[in-house]
Order: sequence, then structure tokens, then C-alpha cells
Amino acid sequence: MIKIYILIIVLSLVGGVGYGAYYYYKDTQERIQTLTENNAKVMAAKEAQDNTINALIEDREKFETLNKELQTNLNAAHDYRNTLIDKLRKHDLAKLSMKKPGLVEKKINNGTKNLFRAFEKLTGGGTPNPAPANKRVQ
Repeated sequence: MIKIYILIIVLSLVGGVGYGAYYYYKDTQERIQTLTENNAKVMAAKEAQDNTINALIEDREKFETLNKELQTNLNAAHDYRNTLIDKLRKHDLAKLSMKKPGLVEKKINNGTKNLFRAFEKLTGGGTPNPAPANKRVQ
């Protein structure tokens, strides 16, 4: 009888150990599957992040190039402005307009037309074939 109890106890222990091993195996497989899925998600997120970083680097390089070009244009505009200021300092427009009002009026009107055409050109407006002006629009 003791042998039967010992056999039942041993079989129970072996069965318990077997069930524990089976449970451990199933749990480990589920964890491996979950971790594999999570790894795939992380890798996809990393790839998207790398693409975003590369796009930002390309944009930064493009903006640096455009900024240098813009700075060059700004310097040219300042030089042109200084040239115009020097020209206006040389001439007394009030005195000249009193002596030759027709000439000054014509020059100012033509300059205003050229300026408005330049604004229209820059903003994409205006007529497709504008009337030619006396001077070229820059």
C-alpha cells in the first residue's frame, strides 16, 4: 500500500513537473511571438524615423543653398539701393521739376509704370504681353 502511495506521489510529481515544463514552453513561445511582433513594429518605426531624418537633412541643405542665394540677392539689392540713393543725392528733383516739369513728370511716370510691371511680374499678375516700357524691368 505504501508503494502505491509512493507511486501516486511520484507520478503526481512527474506529472506536475511535466505540466510545469509544458506551461513554461507555451508561455515562452507566446513571449517570443509577442517580442517578434514588437520588434517588427519597432523596426518599421525606426525606418520611418530614419526616412524623416534624411528628409530633414536634405531640406536643411536645400534651405542653406537657398538662403545663400537669397543673401546674395539681398546684397545686390542693397548695392542697387545705395546706387539709387547716390543718384538722388546728386540731383535736386524739386529744382529740376521747376525748370523742366514735362521731362520730370514723364520720367517719374515711366519709372512708376516700370515699377508696377515689375510687381506684376513678381506676383504672377499682369497681362500676358504687356506694352513695352522705355526701360527694361529688372
